[in-house]
Amino acid sequence: MKPINTQFKLKRYLSWIFALLLITAGCKKEEVIDSTTFTIHYTGMTDIGPSMTGVIASPSYIGAQPNSFEIVSITLDGTAYSGNSFEINKDNGSVSIKETAGIPVGLYKLTISCQSNGKRYEFKDAIAINMMKPVPDGISVAPNKLTVNYADIIDPQSTVELPTAQVTTDKNHVSIKKYEIAKSDFSKYFTISSTGVISILRGDANLLPGKYVLSLKLTTGASGQDEGIFQDAIEINVISKPLGLTYTPSSGKIEEESALSGKTTFTSAVPALKGSLDGLVYAIKSVSPATNKITINAQTGVISVAENHGLTAGQQYKVTVNAKNVYDQVGVDFNDVFVLDVVGFIQAIESFTYPNKNAIQAVAFAVTPNAGFKGDEVRFEFVELPPALQGKVTLDAQGKVSAVKGNTIALGTYTIKVKATNPKNESTTSFTLTVGANPNYFSYVRYGNNLGLTPAANYANQYRINASNPIAGIKPTPTTDANPSVTLTYEIKPVHPVTLPTGTSIDPGTGQITFAGITGIQSGVFMVTATAGKGTPEEYAIQTPVFIQNSNAFVEYSPFVFQVNPNSGGRSTTPQVTGDKSKFTLDYRRTFNYYNFFGTQISGIPAIGNPTTFMTSLYDKYAESKNASPNYGARAPLAYWDNKTTLTLPLAYVDPITFELVVNPNKWTHNGEAANGAMVGQMTYKTDGTDPGTGTAILPIILWFDTKF
Repeated sequence: MKPINTQFKLKRYLSWIFALLLITAGCKKEEVIDSTTFTIHYTGMTDIGPSMTGVIASPSYIGAQPNSFEIVSITLDGTAYSGNSFEINKDNGSVSIKETAGIPVGLYKLTISCQSNGKRYEFKDAIAINMMKPVPDGISVAPNKLTVNYADIIDPQSTVELPTAQVTTDKNHVSIKKYEIAKSDFSKYFTISSTGVISILRGDANLLPGKYVLSLKLTTGASGQDEGIFQDAIEINVISKPLGLTYTPSSGKIEEESALSGKTTFTSAVPALKGSLDGLVYAIKSVSPATNKITINAQTGVISVAENHGLTAGQQYKVTVNAKNVYDQVGVDFNDVFVLDVVGFIQAIESFTYPNKNAIQAVAFAVTPNAGFKGDEVRFEFVELPPALQGKVTLDAQGKVSAVKGNTIALGTYTIKVKATNPKNESTTSFTLTVGANPNYFSYVRYGNNLGLTPAANYANQYRINASNPIAGIKPTPTTDANPSVTLTYEIKPVHPVTLPTGTSIDPGTGQITFAGITGIQSGVFMVTATAGKGTPEEYAIQTPVFIQNSNAFVEYSPFVFQVNPNSGGRSTTPQVTGDKSKFTLDYRRTFNYYNFFGTQISGIPAIGNPTTFMTSLYDKYAESKNASPNYGARAPLAYWDNKTTLTLPLAYVDPITFELVVNPNKWTHNGEAANGAMVGQMTYKTDGTDPGTGTAILPIILWFDTKF
């Protein structure tokens, strides 16, 4: 998310409305976590007003990459509708909304079909679009522009009173029954009260300086027929001095001028500034060693060197840039923010081509430039990469295009276009990638559940032990879509606890698990690997976590595995609590173990050590948000009782009324990488209405993180 300029506010606002949250699980390299059969999911569009246009992002999916999308039918409030307002991209499934002026208000539902792995699928009412009428005249926001200092918002301990605005009516012919902020990628930073007071939430580090334009969804009567959009109701300008300056790349090379090279020049990329853009001016503060040949564009921040510079090979220049705006007229110096190296002769790019490539589904491959390719200081980038390949093929510094073993590229033929650039010239070429069938490919292994949750595929791989489900009787056998003629080999490894409990095993031929050795208040997390074609070049494997819980019988969440997207957060189901709930209290207490499934985050508890665990990093960020020193033995980063006044601070907490487990968004990340694994933490409860910190210990719920949930 980036802040928007006023002149582009509607276009950008709409693009945020239509941002897609991935909520299903999928393959990662050769490892796959499955949740259900092949399906697609659109977030959809809500709260769109008259004459507004935009794009609904491509759907998330489980299974092979879908393609050949079509809109099968459209209904308006349940009745068939035809028109030109909706158009689908056949390759990636994104839906454009256009020509909306004058179309009827109401709920539009689109049935979508697509192809996946050679099969055709149809999804009824896959997208819902709420085309709303404007609110009646006589409604306004006062003031309709707010200005607030970024430092006052970002500091959760700040006592500076933040500005607010009030939705008002002329009282003569309209009253408002319900106030809501229309959903967008940035609406979570703001709130509106039941009386129409718009305010800014404090303490979210993801908010950036810039101008934010909010639309409101208002109900002016007793039914949904009285809902309307108050478009562009208020502009909130979050101001700040320059806070950060980044050039990407942060270094460059220029060729020494010689008889061989001729005249040479250099131009950097446009930098990204964190801070207000109002009155922004760039200047070079210093160059080390000093030279006047390196200049900067005061408006864009682009660093350049003109011809006849006289710079010599082997010299390196470090550039410090000053950025100032209307909120800091002196400006802020960003030391050594760009580095320029002077090199000798640079070979121009010549003979840049790739061979066409035939690959096998889920098998690693690599394509390198053909022999004869020449060029020094070359940077490579994709110019055209089909949506089906995005995130699944990589391009390295040597121009190698590759995909890892276990990739989920769908069957088909794709054209890939790559550009090579160096200080002398650039060249663009393309090649064809054809992916053929792999007999060992399959998309899921699932174990169901014994909780009575349906459809079982949506709640797979979790088993509760209690009096009616003794551990000796729990021997689940998996289902899979692997080709019956293919032999699968199964293995099981412990995740939590770290050693396999005595008696727990798996049949390597059938995948049937026998559970044993789970006692006390323990929970178990195990990773099952199913491999087809083991030992062959076409080998394909899927990894599936399986969870087991020894019930405490007093507090039971169903499901007891809470699948949650760490970027968007969410709420669990309400647990069943035995006895009187009026004085029941429940919260996280201790032993917060994170177990990484995929990615690079480090498993373990929060504690000082080498290497630093993922949980330690999260504790550090929580402590920083409170301007305090981290306490790795404390419950505070995951507890309601330590964050009553600012519930946006903790990583997670138990709602004191419903006892739902709340996971706050954008907290479970480190170094830009979100959680992809499970967190098992102990809770405690009391029945006297007091802080449950010293109460009875239980392990009633497991968090399972994946950005595709």
